[in-house]
Amino acid sequence: MIQDDFNYSQDHLDDIYYQTQLDMLNDLEGVHYSKPDKEALVISLSLSVIEAVVAFSMVASAGIFIASIIALFPVALLWAIANYHADKVELPEAYDELVEKYHEKVQ
Repeated sequence: MIQDDFNYSQDHLDDIYYQTQLDMLNDLEGVHYSKPDKEALVISLSLSVIEAVVAFSMVASAGIFIASIIALFPVALLWAIANYHADKVELPEAYDELVEKYHEKVQ
């Protein structure tokens, strides 16, 4: 009987600890669970398509294949630069902010 009460209280403490840690994690990193803004995605894709169409129309006389390559190169380069910037600049900054938030929360 006493052993059962001890196990129950130990399990209950484990549950409280687990829930507290989960709440702290959600407070600090809950922003990252949200999906990307659909409007921003639509705008960026639309601008990329417009850029490709304008570039294609400017060099369409060179032939469809060459015009397609020339038109898509700046778009692909722009997306590659944006991806590199997100991985090498924005991600380390976000990690540093998370470390600071965890440090404040722990102390």
